Amino acid sequence: MRILIVIALIAFGPFTVKAQKVKVESNPGVDFSSYRTYAWDKGMMANPVIRQHIVAAVDKAMAAKGLQKVETDPDLIVSALASSESDLTVTNPSWAPALNSIATGIPASAQAWPVTKGTLMIAISNAKTKDGLWRGTATQTLEHGPTGDLVRDAKTVEKPINKAVEKMFKKFPPQSKR
Repeated sequence: MRILIVIALIAFGPFTVKAQKVKVESNPGVDFSSYRTYAWDKGMMANPVIRQHIVAAVDKAMAAKGLQKVETDPDLIVSALASSESDLTVTNPSWAPALNSIATGIPASAQAWPVTKGTLMIAISNAKTKDGLWRGTATQTLEHGPTGDLVRDAKTVEKPINKAVEKMFKKFPPQSKR
């Protein structure tokens, strides 16, 4: 019996599941208590069904934090980026501590960073100033590339999306450092 268990472990060892990793960053000088409403950006995703899952998960998390979704004159803008087919590159906001010219003393514009396949990123900005305030990133969320069946693709990522958004919003709004 032990031999069978050892053989099974050796045979199935390479098929280990990658753990979803969530990282949250925020602008440390922002008091989130003044924000009451939000709206989604007008951006599009390749799979509208996956976008619906992301929007539903984030709407639920935002409502749980006391924020109201509105169609006009929001305090915050929420945007989502999902990379399920290939790697992408996006730009860091100026408040990213490692790249902030105030912290480093070296004047620099925003810098690019990679978003690997399988990543879900939710970003929240001030609607009036367009300043980035908060960002949650979850890797190993959208691991399966598109198959051509939009509904099937969306079903395979619904659970990981919900899990990722739940983890992200445990740290929203960030605690004030004042």
